Amino acid sequence: MRSGAFGSFKQPSGEALPEEQSPKVAAILTCYNEGPYIGAAVDSILAQTRADLIQDIVIADDGSKEDTLAVLRELETKDSRIKVIYGPGGNGISRQRNIAVSSTSAPYLAFLDGDDLWHEKRLEIQLPIIESDDTIGLIYSAFHTFSDGDLASARIANVIDLSGSQNLTIDYFLNDPPIIPSAMIVRRSNFEAIEGFDETVAVFEDTDFFIRMSRVCRFGFVSDSLVFKRVWSDSITSGRTDLMAHHALVALKAASVQPELYGLVSKRLSERARKLANMRFLLGDREFAQIFSSLALGFQPFSIGNVTAWALARLPDAAGEFLRQKVFHKKIAAVKIGQG
Repeated sequence: MRSGAFGSFKQPSGEALPEEQSPKVAAILTCYNEGPYIGAAVDSILAQTRADLIQDIVIADDGSKEDTLAVLRELETKDSRIKVIYGPGGNGISRQRNIAVSSTSAPYLAFLDGDDLWHEKRLEIQLPIIESDDTIGLIYSAFHTFSDGDLASARIANVIDLSGSQNLTIDYFLNDPPIIPSAMIVRRSNFEAIEGFDETVAVFEDTDFFIRMSRVCRFGFVSDSLVFKRVWSDSITSGRTDLMAHHALVALKAASVQPELYGLVSKRLSERARKLANMRFLLGDREFAQIFSSLALGFQPFSIGNVTAWALARLPDAAGEFLRQKVFHKKIAAVKIGQG
């Protein structure tokens, strides 16, 4: 175990890269009013054991306020590889990522959200894998989630390994493992083959990106956690009431290109609705737990998991609270740091 700025964690292992290599990877960051965190994110990049492989560090800002802009201007003086693109605002994260990628010629693209952190060995471990196999166009890793200001609360997320998949698009479509951009490195040629992130997708743009990438390459996977993802409590507890509509849009968009997915849309949406129902139950939101569980059951009426979610959402208040306090308390803690 190793202790330090990231707390205690398992020391990742991996085949080392040769010492003498030219810079080849660009770190791609997005920022919107993340002044208190973007400096630590950049520091986690500069602290890489193979920081010599970094060609560019591109930060695409989307119209942040002056306090964040002041931080970004200071960061530009920290290292000659750091380049900040000051956007007008309103572009959205997909366009910002695409703009950042277009400003570098690096053959590999390593993404990082402005409030997340890399493990110091991320590049050392992931780059040899994607470089060693031309069929791998995207490599991702396990990651920890933590509540803002409480790194000690970090828990490792349950990430599915799709590296051995024989039908990657279908496996991703049905299982939708929690791949996050901050944990992925993408081969530039594959990124360009799908024309990057779809700027017309407003929600679940990452899911859309991974589905499209799955059609043009294999995915690599590292089981070690190489990223710490910051989770905001208000983003978990407030939620959106239109999530299922956006899930449906992404699923139908994928199926319109690959018709064999049409027959799997109901199964995918059922699984999404059930997870949302269970999350809302754990957070004590009876109304939306009932709405989402009814949707799940409508899509897949013979699923035991859906029947269970439907029943939990309709327990008397006292019984539901008893289960949350006595049975599901650990799961609730995980949900509150983004693992629901």
